[in-house]
Amino acid sequence: MPSSLSTMLATWAAKLRVEDLPPDVLALTRQRILDIIGVALPSIDTNFGCGVHDAVRKLGAGDESTVLGFGSRLPANLAALANGALAHEFEFDDTHNETAIHVSSPVVVAALAVGESRRSPGHEVLAAVAAGNEIVCRIGIVAPGEFYKSGFHPTGIVGTFGATVAASKLMGLDAAVTANALGIAGSMTSGSMESWSDGASAKSLHPGWSAHAAIAAATLAAAGVTGPVRVLEGRLGFFHQHVRDRDYKFDYDRAQSALGERWESRLISFKPYPTGHVAHAFIDAALKLRADGLRAEQIKRVICPIAAFMVQLMCEPVAEKLRPATTWHARVSLPFTLAEAFCFGKVDTESFSAERLADPRLLAFAQRVEYRVDETAPGREQWRGWVIAELQDGSRREHIQPYNWGSPQNPMSQADVEAKFRANSVPKLGLEKTDAIIRRLAELERVAAINEIVGLCVR
Repeated sequence: MPSSLSTMLATWAAKLRVEDLPPDVLALTRQRILDIIGVALPSIDTNFGCGVHDAVRKLGAGDESTVLGFGSRLPANLAALANGALAHEFEFDDTHNETAIHVSSPVVVAALAVGESRRSPGHEVLAAVAAGNEIVCRIGIVAPGEFYKSGFHPTGIVGTFGATVAASKLMGLDAAVTANALGIAGSMTSGSMESWSDGASAKSLHPGWSAHAAIAAATLAAAGVTGPVRVLEGRLGFFHQHVRDRDYKFDYDRAQSALGERWESRLISFKPYPTGHVAHAFIDAALKLRADGLRAEQIKRVICPIAAFMVQLMCEPVAEKLRPATTWHARVSLPFTLAEAFCFGKVDTESFSAERLADPRLLAFAQRVEYRVDETAPGREQWRGWVIAELQDGSRREHIQPYNWGSPQNPMSQADVEAKFRANSVPKLGLEKTDAIIRRLAELERVAAINEIVGLCVR
């Protein structure tokens, strides 16, 4: 097999077994599967979630895999399409800080769909998700931040490769066939960021489409279809297609150095709040000030010193951020997010509703939130939040949150992850099923078939 970046990654991934995973990576992988199932569930009663569910049932019939929450049975690729879309609607799925990729949603839904179709044991699903997540992170760090600059949602384009690895492992494909699957997947990467302009719900489809494309790519490779060997670094390959800066120096060494020894996926952050992830440390800071007694009506002005790379995500265009037109626009607005935090003392799945978008109290508070570029801010790897509140009485309060809650440096505990899952799951599935899913995922290595768990994830 000719040497290339994709063949090297495929060789490593194909050999990975659950016994190779460090204990913390194993525990994190279990948590990520639980988390993605949970964040999909709030969408089963939304217009978007119901629309996606209705559409995928018209796209094909089958009995391989389950649509989470709904319980419909579909071909694996269509179930993955639906589940990935459900998992991303609320912006509640985890993120790799440096690259801002929602890593686990495309990988986990691909693994669940393929694993269910093949009755894969839990230990194989764990290895597939761990491998897929690491591949997403490794490809992403070759050019962190550059995909957004070129108009691509990195979850939609990079996530396809990790989901392809997960699907290939569960299909039992060897390294050579997996490399072909990755080559095929390169022709299927998609994810336009134009939804940022008008708040269209198409962006929420990206993890699902990545998983759908991944299952197609692995299936085609298994049937003998070939993909380009240098799909990633080739002259016309993935990186040169998706990065606009012709002079950018791709760091291919980061993608392949110390694989299996240094786990980049350890640096994925869980999301305690369903909003744009770079705002999370600012939410943490605002909630700390509120916990210390500060109230919205006391505040005359809020100033947020913020890293330059965060500005385009959460602060501009200014008019759009101050008065969001859609729920999704509100989720990626720092002023509106801080209004939710200060006015209600929480940011959860009830935030950013249509009613909240018209709430005069929230809109007035958002108008009082300003930002300035902080030249001392850390790089993409660390999301610092700094909130300065100037009060009506002329005094000033501030808090700096050095690391967002959910990051490796400020982690959510197992109890925190389970509490988030319960908050998402109990209203949809009930307490009994919710607790059963938590128990079974905690012992996933010993589960005979992933179907035992997916079967619980329906109301």
